[in-house]
Amino acid sequence: MEQHKIHGDFVLIAPNHVSINNLEAVNIIYGHKSGFVKSDFYDAFLQVTPVLFNVRDTDAHQRKRKYLNPAFSARALSDFEPHMDNEMLAWKKRLLGMVEGGSASIDFATWTNYLAFDIIGRFAFGSSFGFIQKGKDPYNLIATIDSRGEVLNSLGSLPSWIRPWMKYNYFDPFWSAGLRARANLESIGREAYRRRKDHNHPEKDLLSFLFRAKDENGVIEEHEIIAESISFIVGGSDTTSSTITNFIDIVSRDPPLQKMLQAELDEAFPGRQNDDWVAPDKVVQNLPLLVATLREVMRIRPTSATGLERIVPEGGKTIAGVFFPAGTIVSVPTCGVLSNERVFEAPDEFRPQRWMTGDSKDLMAYFLPFSTGPRACIGRSFAWMEILKAVAVSFRLFEVKRVNKTPTVIREGFFNKASECECVIRLRHEGTPTDNDSV
Repeated sequence: MEQHKIHGDFVLIAPNHVSINNLEAVNIIYGHKSGFVKSDFYDAFLQVTPVLFNVRDTDAHQRKRKYLNPAFSARALSDFEPHMDNEMLAWKKRLLGMVEGGSASIDFATWTNYLAFDIIGRFAFGSSFGFIQKGKDPYNLIATIDSRGEVLNSLGSLPSWIRPWMKYNYFDPFWSAGLRARANLESIGREAYRRRKDHNHPEKDLLSFLFRAKDENGVIEEHEIIAESISFIVGGSDTTSSTITNFIDIVSRDPPLQKMLQAELDEAFPGRQNDDWVAPDKVVQNLPLLVATLREVMRIRPTSATGLERIVPEGGKTIAGVFFPAGTIVSVPTCGVLSNERVFEAPDEFRPQRWMTGDSKDLMAYFLPFSTGPRACIGRSFAWMEILKAVAVSFRLFEVKRVNKTPTVIREGFFNKASECECVIRLRHEGTPTDNDSV
C-alpha cells in the first residue's frame, strides 16, 4: 500500500501486473460475469490436480462449485454443527483445565491452530487430527502448511518457466523446505483419505458428499476428491485460526470493549453454563456487538491483504478511466478496499460500532475478507460459524489479558498470520466479571 500512497490508484508491481487501488475496480474485475479469470499465479498452488481454489477455467470452476455446494449448504452446516461442537468442547475443557489454579498463560496463536485443524480435519476427512487432545501437532502439519504457503506465494510471483527449477535451488533452504512441505501435505492428505475410506461411517463430512457427487461424466474421480479435501485442510485452518487469534489479540488489549462483549454474552447465556455448553450458532449469529467486532477485526486485519490476480479478457477493459489491453494482469489490494476512507471513516481506527449503524449495509458492499463474486470463498459460512463460536466461548468463560504490550508481529504468506498471542486467562464466575486489570 505504500506505493499506492506515493503513486496513486495504479501501480505496476510486475512487468505485466497492475495493482489498482480503486473501488470501481472491485466489481469490474471480481464481479459476476466479469470475464476476468485467474492468472497463472494460482498454478503454483497445484496439489495433485486443480481444485476449486486454483482452477482457472470458468466452466471447470462452475462444475466443481456445483458438486461442492451441497456440502456447504445451510442444512449441511446445521448437520455438522454437533461435530464442530465436539471439538469446541474438547478445546474449552483444555482451557478450563489450564486455569484450575486460578489463572494461566496461554498462546492463543497455538491453541486456535489446534482447534481449527481438528475441526477442519473432522469436516474434510471425518476425524480430527487430535491436536487438542495431545496438546501438540505430532504431524508437524501446522508448520508444513505455513512453509508451503510462504513458498508457493513466492513461487507464483515468478515466471512460469522457472518454477519447476526452484526445487533444485539448494543454496536457499526457503525453497527446498517449502516444496518439501507441499509433498508432505499431500502424503498426510492421502493417508487421512485412506483411513476415512477404509472406515466408512455416516457422518456428514465433506467426503460423504464427494463420494456421492456426480457430474455429467459420472462420479468424481478419487484423485480429484483427495485434492479437494487437501485444499480445504489448507483453506479452512490458517484463515480461521488467524481470525480467532486476531479477535482475541485485539479485544484482550481493549478492556472496555471486552467488558461490553462479556455483558452481551452474559445476557445471552446467563448464569453458570453446563459442562457441555458450547455457544450455539443460532444465538451468536444474532449478537450485534460480537458480530460487529468480528467484522471490524476482519476489516482491519484481513487474513489475506494482497490483490487477487485476474487477467483482462479479450477486447480489453476500461477500469477507473484507464484502458487495459487483453492479457494484462490486474488486481485490487484487499487491504486497500478495507481501509478506503471513502467507505470507512477513520479507517485506521478500530471501531466495531461502525457496523451497528444504518450505514452498515453500504459498508458490507466492500467487506471483502472472503473475496467477492463467483470466486468468493465457498466455506465462508462455515468459517463464520466456527469463529463466532470460538470467541463467544473464550470471552464468556474467561477474562483475557495480553502479555506482550508491543504490536503483534504478522507473518506474511498467501495468508497473514499472527506470530504469537500470549495471554493470561482467568475464569469468570457465573457471568460476573472480575477486574480485568488484576488478571
